[in-house]
Amino acid sequence: MKKVLLAFAILGFVACNNEGEKTEATDTTTVAPADTTAPAPVDTTAAPVDTTAAPAADTTKK
Repeated sequence: MKKVLLAFAILGFVACNNEGEKTEATDTTTVAPADTTAPAPVDTTAAPVDTTAAPAADTTKK
């Protein structure tokens, strides 16, 4: 029984040890493409918001 436990311990150690971090080789000479998208146009058809008006009264019953 001790041999079986020893074998499992060794196999577990080997299995965990082989799971190293793997990184892919990347090409460092490439340049990222420039962002050529235009910004969204401003909506000029919307009515301006009146910020000086008093807030509406609370009509919920308490």
